[in-house]
Amino acid sequence: MVLGSVLLRRGSDFVAEMKDKDQQPDIKIAGWLAALVVLSVIMFFVFAGAIEYTYGWVVPTLAAVEQTDPDLYVRIDTDPNANKSADPNAPEPEDIVRPAPVTRSLRSTLRHLRSRGGFRSRFRGFSMALLCMAAPGFITAFFPFAVARSFLGQFAINMVVAVLTANLQMAWVHIVISEPSSKRFYQRIPSFKDWNRIAPVAVFEYAVTLGAFYLPMMVTCGFSGLDDPANFDIRTSGAYARAFASFSGPALLSFLVSIPARAIFIRVAASMLPEDHEAIVPFDRSFGGKVVPAILGGSGKLGIADAWRTFDRAARIRYVKAIAKGFAIMFAFAFVYVAALCAVLVGGGVKFGDKA
Repeated sequence: MVLGSVLLRRGSDFVAEMKDKDQQPDIKIAGWLAALVVLSVIMFFVFAGAIEYTYGWVVPTLAAVEQTDPDLYVRIDTDPNANKSADPNAPEPEDIVRPAPVTRSLRSTLRHLRSRGGFRSRFRGFSMALLCMAAPGFITAFFPFAVARSFLGQFAINMVVAVLTANLQMAWVHIVISEPSSKRFYQRIPSFKDWNRIAPVAVFEYAVTLGAFYLPMMVTCGFSGLDDPANFDIRTSGAYARAFASFSGPALLSFLVSIPARAIFIRVAASMLPEDHEAIVPFDRSFGGKVVPAILGGSGKLGIADAWRTFDRAARIRYVKAIAKGFAIMFAFAFVYVAALCAVLVGGGVKFGDKA
């Protein structure tokens, strides 16, 4: 936010100075081509949002909770004699068909979702996701703008948002991982009692993710001068390079840290799935006996440490692969879009020149 505001203000000053000198570029573009560009930009955000939601949100969430070796599997008896008595002490036959994980690939995951809810199943939980995205904007509107101007202030605001929206995030996880329900999405929001149990997990997720971003940002911006707008001039040599270097490192670190942190939150939230809702993928509610029901004196949920310990290696690999594939699809889509847009602009005869 700080970097963007600095660049925007400096860029505006630069454009204003060029205008005073009558040096601004003159871009000639036909009306029909301008309309086509606007329409293509709108379509880009629509399709990009759909891709990000399905492959960046839904599929990784399912991969984070699916049990690699479920206790239930299908046995195939190759002996045609159906009247033969079964020996309980006999070893199991070798030709046992154990179901492969649903989230082993994007294709198998989407096929499984379609079998449960049709094409729209890839957007399951979308209404709750919109609420999760709108709520932070509503909450931050109550904070003075001056608070958000510092890294520490932004960190504090995001932590407050994490606490207040923890129940919404958990409700989204429940909707995504469970079978379709007749309840409206807002009826799936857990009670205040459940909010008390999930809020610390949300604080943990945001603390490690945002800490991995803001702490390095304070250091890199201090060295590059981005922490003080007076020391940053967009017209100076290497300004863009310094800005990119200051932002890219912390952003990458935060993204990498967010991968396990998000998996922990998803698994803890999944452990609190109500009993009257069935999971859409093979799912061990007890997480290997780590979840002790409240009626038996337990917390009724998975602990933060246990959420990671019970996340077996095969499941972690599927989870990371799902994220990587989603990122690759999004990158490929953006690359094709930019290339096509440039080709349309060039083919449409767009001209860039200095104003006389």
